[in-house]
Amino acid sequence: MNGTPRRGPGPDELAELVRLVPPPGDPELSDGRHRLLKEHLMLHIEEPATASRRPKRRRAVLLAAPLAAAAVTAGLFVGLHDSGDTPPTRAAKGEAAVLLDRISLAAAHQPALPVRGDQFVYIRSKVAWTTQTGNGPRVPQRLREREIWLPQSPGKRGLVREGDGKGVPLVGSKEDLTYRKLAAMPTEPGALLNSVYAKIPKSGKTADPAARNAAAFQDLGRFLTEQVLPPKLAAAVYRAAAKIPGVLVVPDSVDAAGRHGVAVALVAYGERSEWIFDRKTLSYLGERGYMVKDTEHARKGMTTATTAVLQRGVVNKSGKTPSKP
Repeated sequence: MNGTPRRGPGPDELAELVRLVPPPGDPELSDGRHRLLKEHLMLHIEEPATASRRPKRRRAVLLAAPLAAAAVTAGLFVGLHDSGDTPPTRAAKGEAAVLLDRISLAAAHQPALPVRGDQFVYIRSKVAWTTQTGNGPRVPQRLREREIWLPQSPGKRGLVREGDGKGVPLVGSKEDLTYRKLAAMPTEPGALLNSVYAKIPKSGKTADPAARNAAAFQDLGRFLTEQVLPPKLAAAVYRAAAKIPGVLVVPDSVDAAGRHGVAVALVAYGERSEWIFDRKTLSYLGERGYMVKDTEHARKGMTTATTAVLQRGVVNKSGKTPSKP
């Protein structure tokens, strides 16, 4: 071998090489491309193939990045503590907005289920909440099945039946949210949200902006439980929720029937209120209230509310049930 070191290019040669090499491309993604990739990742939210393959690993859900999520027992009910709290993902214009946008699109494409004034909206669900006496602690109720027949005309007699099988009469009033009233509500998300905020007092417990946001989230949530919504209004509810500051994503939550799903949530007064959705169909499953810190009336880790909608329908007579899907 020749021991003479190899002479590198001189300054003039190096400058010429630099001139001939094309400039590097911009490594940054555009906002539109970034959003598209994020939505593509969300389409692949999956459950682990088998529990035996990864017995001690937590669930991973692809939203914008993998997030750890602790497994929750299928038999969860109010009063039990999760084996580990699923960390939420917070982003005002990020994961929550993207997820709610996709849920809104799915809701808008659902077939309408018109309801006449002489009919009843029927909802079958599993429920458990907490009760509180005076200033005492919140006490868990037992998990039970609930059926309700909502009259669609003032003065008509509906029915509520819970776990013991005994029915309690339910008489419709002018204030009830009948299907006819729901169909007349604003379907533009901003207008719908403004109508919700307009009903929240600006003094007292809801004087603080964070408290008003929590109240708005709770008020929108009541549309999802014991109602049959027109598709356009359902889509507007989710898009309106995306506009509330502080809404976040919980990658893994579980409803009262033990069904796992992805949730959108808002935290207030140490309690996280969650709306749970099926990962594949994006249909509404139920809700969960979960304490994320100790308070005067409840301890961190307590499930303060859990519901699961099992069936919705329309019937001609109170006490009758629609055919099961």
